[in-house]
Amino acid sequence: MKKLIAVVAVLAGSLALNASAQEIDYLGASPKILAEANAHAADLPAGVQLVELERWRWREDTFSARPLNTPGGMKHPGKKEGTLGFISYYPFEGSVTMYACLNNNWMDSFSSMDPNCEGHMKTTNMMPITGYIASTQLPGTVPLYRCMRGGLKPNNWADHFDTLDPNCEGVKYPVNEGIMGYIWL
Repeated sequence: MKKLIAVVAVLAGSLALNASAQEIDYLGASPKILAEANAHAADLPAGVQLVELERWRWREDTFSARPLNTPGGMKHPGKKEGTLGFISYYPFEGSVTMYACLNNNWMDSFSSMDPNCEGHMKTTNMMPITGYIASTQLPGTVPLYRCMRGGLKPNNWADHFDTLDPNCEGVKYPVNEGIMGYIWL
């Protein structure tokens, strides 16, 4: 009976995910990306608890985070740009940890799969771990890319950001740094 309840819960979650992929305007998602995500029912491994992955902009810095659920309605600094998709709040088999990092010059927040933040700092806020993403593509998931705007600009100013668009959403001086993992729509 417990197994039947678990299967029904996963199927209900899959249906809700596919319905939501059509209702949310995902940042950087083309019609092709949405069609790929909706082509198969989402596969939610055991242990996955989905949480939204939001993208925020504060001054010249763009960063990804899960929503703050704190007493008093605390929110991230800046303006929410939108939703990228869904990640897991808990680790699961085949997942990689998504860390919230901060460049040593304090000017660029970025996501990384490296627990040492590529030689930089973990954020000092309440969430040094953003969440967990699939290391390989599962049904209902799409690639999450890390891009950098300003990377080819002469003064070396750069702003990392996460996106579903392999073309870095057409920003000026883009550099696609590759696929970080896979998230649900």
